[in-house]
Amino acid sequence: MPTQKDNNSFQKRTIVILGAGYSGTLTAVNILRQNTGDPVRLVLVERKAPFGRGLAYRTWDDNFVLNVPAGNMSALADDPDHFVNYCRNIDPAFNASSFIARRIYGDYLESTLAEAEKGSPIAVQKISGEALSVRPREEGGGFSVELEDSRSLSADQVVLALGHALPGNLRPAPDGFKPGNYIANPWDFAGLDRVDADKPILLLGSGHTAIDVLFRLTRNSNSGKVFLLSRRGLLPQGHRFTARPPVTAAFPAYLEEAAASCSVRAYMRALRREARRREAEGGNWRDAINELRPHTPEIWRRLPLTERRRFLVHVQAYWDIHRHRLAPCAHQRLHQMAHSGQAEIVAGKILSYRKEGDAVTVVVRPRHAETRRELTVGAMVNCTGPNYNLAASDIPLLAQLRDEGLIQQDPARIGLEVDDQYRVVGTDGQSVPDLFYIGPMLKARYWEAIAVPELRIHALRLAKLILSGSL
Repeated sequence: MPTQKDNNSFQKRTIVILGAGYSGTLTAVNILRQNTGDPVRLVLVERKAPFGRGLAYRTWDDNFVLNVPAGNMSALADDPDHFVNYCRNIDPAFNASSFIARRIYGDYLESTLAEAEKGSPIAVQKISGEALSVRPREEGGGFSVELEDSRSLSADQVVLALGHALPGNLRPAPDGFKPGNYIANPWDFAGLDRVDADKPILLLGSGHTAIDVLFRLTRNSNSGKVFLLSRRGLLPQGHRFTARPPVTAAFPAYLEEAAASCSVRAYMRALRREARRREAEGGNWRDAINELRPHTPEIWRRLPLTERRRFLVHVQAYWDIHRHRLAPCAHQRLHQMAHSGQAEIVAGKILSYRKEGDAVTVVVRPRHAETRRELTVGAMVNCTGPNYNLAASDIPLLAQLRDEGLIQQDPARIGLEVDDQYRVVGTDGQSVPDLFYIGPMLKARYWEAIAVPELRIHALRLAKLILSGSL
């Protein structure tokens, strides 16, 4: 017998979401929860099942924990205790200050999507596969979405939720490594598991991705040496043990002079002064960073392009290690490994590679030094972080949209140009009707666009805009 979800199928508009990781799943959840009965058909396309977990929460290893306290990880912007309540049904000891296993968070996202489906009249279709192209239909509006298996989807509206890109190619290019001993994709867990962790390993990068890889490679052994090489040799700071809920406050008075000058240097000087003041008075510098979060998009919007570029070159590395912190247990584990010598942080730049039997010697110039250092390793992993340079993108869909002028790189090359309604902007400078983007490349417009607290708000707003029909 037909259900309500099957009725009026020819009158339904079709919304296709390409990507069912965090951003795509939350957009779908909010469309399902916000719909008031309009005839809508929702299609989720995801390259790799299960739907809802995405890249970050696909791990089954409970040693990997969230880097944000549970109290600020609700998937629902209008229900801040949603995740904490879910966790308490697993273990009553969990609370808002707990740092929960990422595996549990992936379970939570799957559960949230399933509950939203049950409570909505919208028909949902899930397709496993990769979209290769999205092209406007010549007549009647909407889009034709071509999948890798030659299937074609007809869509009235399309949401691009493609997640993180792979790291960029190295310069100089790796040479001399045996097949499988250079891992270009740090999220290739099968490839990482084939690496001989008892031999020295070089990780290119010292941020969150590198630390995840470090923990993965050493989960069964504490004998192998691991080098973490980055230009500055910086490591993320840790959260305090007792998390404080974010404070919503007016624009900080101590930044007003810097805001008037639109100078990155003035902002940083003012922020450092404020952090020192708080520490001197028994407070915590983390609160100064946290209180900036609601205001960061507007600060970023007002910065001239020259100042944005100055920030990216000179400040971003320091900002990131203070803004994107590690869970206390992860921070302690990292520093124990560094203290024992199992992990060594190296600040410098790769000059060349030289094959040495089954190993490769990597020649490095240490930071602020004229000398050279040689690191002989059995494997190397590229942990330099996602590359959002569209000119170098090897994602077929992004390449097609780029080549046909439907999307445009931002001038700072950190994301996509979108308008204030999340519609992508083409190379003609015009918004593309009914073609939306959500995900980490929103940082081109908002800067704060890679963490749950911001993305859940973007997902809710995008869902409301799509359903409103006023675009």
